Amino acid sequence: HLSEFRKMFQTQLIISNFLLIWANGLPQKAFDAGNKLFDAKHGVKMGVPDGGCDDAKTSLEVDWNENSVNYTCFYPTKPFLPDANIESLKHCDNVPPNFYPKHHCMNEQITYKELLPTYGDHRPLWPKFGEYRFVPKERWLHNIEHGAVIMLYDPCVIHSEVEKLKAIVRNCIKKHVITPTTSLTRERPLALIAWGCKLEMSKVDVGEVTSFIKEHGLKGPEGDMGKDGQYDFLLLQSP
Repeated sequence: HLSEFRKMFQTQLIISNFLLIWANGLPQKAFDAGNKLFDAKHGVKMGVPDGGCDDAKTSLEVDWNENSVNYTCFYPTKPFLPDANIESLKHCDNVPPNFYPKHHCMNEQITYKELLPTYGDHRPLWPKFGEYRFVPKERWLHNIEHGAVIMLYDPCVIHSEVEKLKAIVRNCIKKHVITPTTSLTRERPLALIAWGCKLEMSKVDVGEVTSFIKEHGLKGPEGDMGKDGQYDFLLLQSP
């Protein structure tokens, strides 16, 4: 079954990432104040490509090993259809006041308590806005700190519903990242994530989606950050 296959894949990914981190050495310690990458709030300065930390080009397999399972539907003749009887689920976390996520170099694996967190530690370099074949959460979590809205969808969602949601997101907010994921449920295989909040959906309701973006987009500790990112691996379309 598809769900069992995905669980097995995620377990294998955790093991392979552990072995990769072990092979590359111990996690990066916080930089001293005199280092060019030192940042008092985040530990590592954001937006500075550095081969010894994060250049958005090398060691990307620490976060994702490019397995096509993350963006492929293996049952295309049985797409996930919208269900009008399933209500959307909105959840907002109680983000601690004055919380600033830490930035981690690529020789350090980042762990999360949830499959789809609404805030948390991430990489120093963030994705350029737009649609991707796939982006790991270690990257897009940085975007939501800057006020972006992340659109997620299961690869098996019927194409028309995915395109409907993409169109709304693109027209509502320039600061967005669109990527498939296998971390959503079959009942609600569509989602939007902004700083501290997420909306999981079975169907696309225009009013519901636009309200979420207006209420939660451009929020976050650095929600007014307008600068685009440096990470563009598998970028398909820019805003």
